[in-house]
Amino acid sequence: MTQQQDLAGKLAWVTGAGSGIGRAVAVALAGAGAQLVLTDIDQAAAEACAALAGPQAIALPQDVSAQQDWQAVAATIAEDFGQLDILVNNAGVMLTAPLESAPLDHLRRQYAINVESVFIGMQTAYPLMRRALAAGGRDAAIVNISSVYGMVAGGSFAAYSASKGAVRGLSRAAALEWAQSGIRVNCVLPGPVQTNLGAHWDPPLDAAGQPLAPEAALAAWVALIPMGRLGQAQEIAPLVAFLASEAAAFITGAEFVADGGYTAA
Repeated sequence: MTQQQDLAGKLAWVTGAGSGIGRAVAVALAGAGAQLVLTDIDQAAAEACAALAGPQAIALPQDVSAQQDWQAVAATIAEDFGQLDILVNNAGVMLTAPLESAPLDHLRRQYAINVESVFIGMQTAYPLMRRALAAGGRDAAIVNISSVYGMVAGGSFAAYSASKGAVRGLSRAAALEWAQSGIRVNCVLPGPVQTNLGAHWDPPLDAAGQPLAPEAALAAWVALIPMGRLGQAQEIAPLVAFLASEAAAFITGAEFVADGGYTAA
């Protein structure tokens, strides 16, 4: 870790920290020295992540689709820490269904969790980050987690793709507006990663319309990735930590793909 990537003295807020990429990001940021506010709709999972991250982490419950929860966490940060240096908008949901039969609620729910949360989160973080900069901080960073399905199509992912494409647009717009404020905004687009994001998916179907066995479904998924395997959350986290650090001080409005070559095929 270079001196520029040292996050000692910085406070990071990570949403969806209870599992998957969020948990891996929390551990990576803690390893770089950051203090952490870790949130999740599952408070027990957030607390388990805080225990893993170490004594510099606290856990709070948060439904990212509820504006009052953002305000409650922000109030705690303002009272206990006074300012915020890093926000990682990680929390998300993925619902699958063929477009012709997908319920409208799929789109609405994914927009509430995947898009509105990023919009509210950046608005909520802004005054806390401005306070950090006014107190002498040289850099503040927001990292929004999108998906490669916000740039390429995936079968039965229309609503999810729409939501993750919106995250890309929001990130660029915020980066442009805040480029001279000292607040950087960047976007990470993971490819297929082994997390529980799709734990409640309906199983994919074979040519005869029958559900694939889990092993066959996984093999079909892996066959689409040139590197021949799913990614791991721990392989996304260092990229997020880099973008959160002063080593990325001249990077804003950018997108970073980590997908094992999926979008290069």
